[in-house]
Amino acid sequence: MKKLFYFICILVFISTHLHAQMQLGVRAGVHWATFRTHNPNLGWSFGSGYVIALPIQIPLKNRWSIRLEPSVIQKGWRTKVTYTLGPTLPEKIAITKMQYEVAELPLLLVYRQKITNRIACYSQAGPSIGYITGGRYKISNDGSEIFNQKIVFSRRIETGIWGGGGMEVLVGQLTTFLDVRYQYGFGKYPTAGLSGVDGTHGFTVSVGCWLPTKK
Repeated sequence: MKKLFYFICILVFISTHLHAQMQLGVRAGVHWATFRTHNPNLGWSFGSGYVIALPIQIPLKNRWSIRLEPSVIQKGWRTKVTYTLGPTLPEKIAITKMQYEVAELPLLLVYRQKITNRIACYSQAGPSIGYITGGRYKISNDGSEIFNQKIVFSRRIETGIWGGGGMEVLVGQLTTFLDVRYQYGFGKYPTAGLSGVDGTHGFTVSVGCWLPTKK
């Protein structure tokens, strides 16, 4: 958590000094993620986590802009497993969940189209790079946690590509937005011990606003 705190503080400091040339915003929401696999024995489903971002938008020409978006994203997966406490006892179902946090920096090319004086829509796409700061593997049954262990990562750098879009709505003097996007991750599973597993993929739904600027 200290690494994430320092990461955000440095980015806020840089953003404050560049405030006059660009838009600054905040964004928060839910990220659903899992791992791509060609192993039929791995039945992973999407696990939900949080996303917090500080978008910095730099205008280019006409409707185009560049968006640098320092983020903290929680990724992972979840699945169900059956187990028994003895040969004569009935089987039980447990929920296993792996979650890890990534300090990520997407660089997006944005195209914005104004619809009315108060409504605009936009599309965006671009690469990202991230650093895995930590994570945990958990097992729960009937709402009770029965296992909780810190994850040891064999690799911590993640790369990928984002694509999506959203809608901006002017509410009073504040520009709010709804953002939906998909991420395709490159590389391999970040922990050792599993074969047939590729990078992450997932999607995010979030809301945010652009901070008012002094004219």
